[in-house]
Amino acid sequence: MRLRILALLLLAPLAVALADDNGKDPKAESGKEGSDKGEEKKKPVSFVVIVNEKNPVKKLSFAELRSYLRMRRQFWPNRKRCALYLPKRDSDAYAMLLKEVYKTSDKKLQKYWVRLLFAGDIPAKPSVVTSPKAAGSQVSKNEGALSIVPASEVPKDVRVLPIDGKKPGDAGYPLVAIPKG
Repeated sequence: MRLRILALLLLAPLAVALADDNGKDPKAESGKEGSDKGEEKKKPVSFVVIVNEKNPVKKLSFAELRSYLRMRRQFWPNRKRCALYLPKRDSDAYAMLLKEVYKTSDKKLQKYWVRLLFAGDIPAKPSVVTSPKAAGSQVSKNEGALSIVPASEVPKDVRVLPIDGKKPGDAGYPLVAIPKG
């Protein structure tokens, strides 16, 4: 039994290579006819931090933003609890947060939330919103709410916070990513 498992483990990479178009590297094909299909360079997308219009905070440093997004800082200066509304996991905004803010994988971030929750450090895992419109709806209802949305889809009745004194489009603005899809 052990020999069969060992043989499968050793032969699996070979089988994958052979199954992948007879071992040809798909990237090597890019110089051939039709290579310009779907290879246009994607433009970076900027994302913004939105809060309720009654929130007393007018700007954040990137370090402060990370602290709120990691729920290490859970209260605003007016003593309202920060309610975090994260974008859905398959969105470009979430991918940007993983890469630029959390600097971890989705799996590790989920474990992080569970660890904080069971340690009693947070009252609940952050809520997930399905769209920028849904984020705007939640943020406009809750004085302590914070969410991330694409700069091109800022909902009504919310405030956009500059990060390190910069707005989307400014050089060095930190919440920028290349769309994955």
